[in-house]
Amino acid sequence: MQRLFPKEASSSSLVFAVTAAPQHQRRSFSDLPAKTSSDGVVGIPINFDVASKVDGNESQVVTIQLAPGQVLRAESGAMMYMTEGVTMETTTGGGMSSGFKRMLTGQNVFISDYRYEGPEGTFGQVALGTDFPSKIVRLSVEDYGGKIVCQQGALLCASHTIDIEMEFTKNLTSGFFGGEGFVLQSLQGEGDVFVKAGGTLIRRELDEEEQLRISSGCLVAITQDVDYDVQMMPGIKNAMFGGEGLFVTTLTGPGSVWLQGQPPQRMIGEIARRVPSGGGLAVPIPMGGGGGSGGGGGEGQSGQ
Repeated sequence: MQRLFPKEASSSSLVFAVTAAPQHQRRSFSDLPAKTSSDGVVGIPINFDVASKVDGNESQVVTIQLAPGQVLRAESGAMMYMTEGVTMETTTGGGMSSGFKRMLTGQNVFISDYRYEGPEGTFGQVALGTDFPSKIVRLSVEDYGGKIVCQQGALLCASHTIDIEMEFTKNLTSGFFGGEGFVLQSLQGEGDVFVKAGGTLIRRELDEEEQLRISSGCLVAITQDVDYDVQMMPGIKNAMFGGEGLFVTTLTGPGSVWLQGQPPQRMIGEIARRVPSGGGLAVPIPMGGGGGSGGGGGEGQSGQ
């Protein structure tokens, strides 16, 4: 199937793609059977191979192309723009219990469903950004057994048939010191998901019983067969002065692992560490004439 988003395309060509489509592409979308989500939303599945485009380098955005009858489910507050004919409906996605469950996994209580209500043969676009400079990676949940476990708040958008469930860490140590909290994010169902990762994103494949020890907070996602645990950092000097803390997260294969090079918590911690303890940056106020403050300034200059 021809890609609706060319690899190199100007803004004018993208606008043209929204308003017109070849006949074989119109048939490919309309012939797909509609599917119903767990909360009763009916929509035609989106073929993200031809309907999605990720732009940017260190801070990426994703643009999704919608045909009539298709539904995109996204994190509320992530929208950059939507073209004419696209509507947004914000709900709890199944009641307040579902919204509270998503909140525990790091998402918002509310989610937004985007639909295109234009005539057949035309398309609309929705562009989504992240709340932190991030890479965006697309994963097909069905390719990994229908379930992917992610860090809290990792989901940006997905097919409307994807459900967010809670995945609990197996012990108190993992919850307290693993860097991800007691509740991870389990993405289940049929379709694709777009997850976000801070800094450089890498993927590792683990063999049976192969272990990978990672720094707390660097986890983005793992497949369901990967075991997640926390172990004590070996060596007193490593634990005290290594900068990684007392514990490291241990992942045991088999399965796939996605890691981020710049966890948002690490950057926020570094910024907070450099903020003066007085409660903000001191702003010097210029004083005219002589006096005590002027004399102090003179002494500072003479000392140089």
